[in-house]
Amino acid sequence: MVRPIPDVSTGFIPCTLYSGHYHLGAGCLANSLYRNGFRGTMCVGYVPPLPPWASGAVRDGGNHFLHVRDDFQVQLIEWPTGRNLSLDKPRFLLHVLNEAAPDAGGAVFFDADITVHGSWNFFERWFKEGLALCLDACYPLVPSGHPWRAGWRRLANEAGYDPIRSSEYYVNSGFVGVPRSLQGTIEVWAALINHFVQTRSMMVDAVKFAAREDAFVGDQDMLNAALMTTDDPLSILGLEGMDFAAAGYTMSHAVEGNKPWKKRFVRDALSGRPPSTADKHFWNYADHPLRLFGPAQVRLQRSSLKLASAVGRFYRTSS
Repeated sequence: MVRPIPDVSTGFIPCTLYSGHYHLGAGCLANSLYRNGFRGTMCVGYVPPLPPWASGAVRDGGNHFLHVRDDFQVQLIEWPTGRNLSLDKPRFLLHVLNEAAPDAGGAVFFDADITVHGSWNFFERWFKEGLALCLDACYPLVPSGHPWRAGWRRLANEAGYDPIRSSEYYVNSGFVGVPRSLQGTIEVWAALINHFVQTRSMMVDAVKFAAREDAFVGDQDMLNAALMTTDDPLSILGLEGMDFAAAGYTMSHAVEGNKPWKKRFVRDALSGRPPSTADKHFWNYADHPLRLFGPAQVRLQRSSLKLASAVGRFYRTSS
């Protein structure tokens, strides 16, 4: 029997989607949300099997629920897919909004390699301003006359949508906060992905390996195309939003190299790659309330991080 969780129907439901070893990232995201003030139910879509940290989950209906604290639980939603999982982000967001949490004020998607280190109260205030988004690290600005945008307009027109917004910004699809009243933009995002998949001859899993001069490399380009078709209000943080620049205060996105749970920090530092901010936040949240690793491994990795950071500072000073 699933224990009741306090009513948070007016709030936003955080969610993520993962497969394979990214269960560690999903668990750490859950820890970081709870430790920064989120209370309620988090939705985690997964490609079977269940993550190791959810061994105590109870099946209720078609899903599993893991009771973590009296005021926090994880709803685990089986999400098998025959295509690259990133292309299912908007479809999963819509499932959370319309099926898993139909009374919530909205939903917010995080990639499973993100940790939150800002107050959940800030996120809740942010979501009231419109679709919550963050600039991308590599291409924060894509001017209105950019050739990619020409490709995005063509795809939108093919799918039956008229671009009406002339944007200069390029957002990262690893985080999208969606007030329920603005879910129409997510529906367009899903429709553009489906149209692309149905009309392009390339293998779906090859999208992310396309050359960057192409207008479409993955779901992120379809999201930016979708934003051109709507006049929904957008609230966009800069590069600091995902710790791509200094002075971040919301979340860290581990986009460089191996994921934090796969890295060998001292070896990397000796090769000129010191630990990132995202690495440090991951291991800060890796131990509770969900236990993702044994205590000895957490202590070892935190010690390695400190040593690797010192090595990195030495290399920068002496170079």
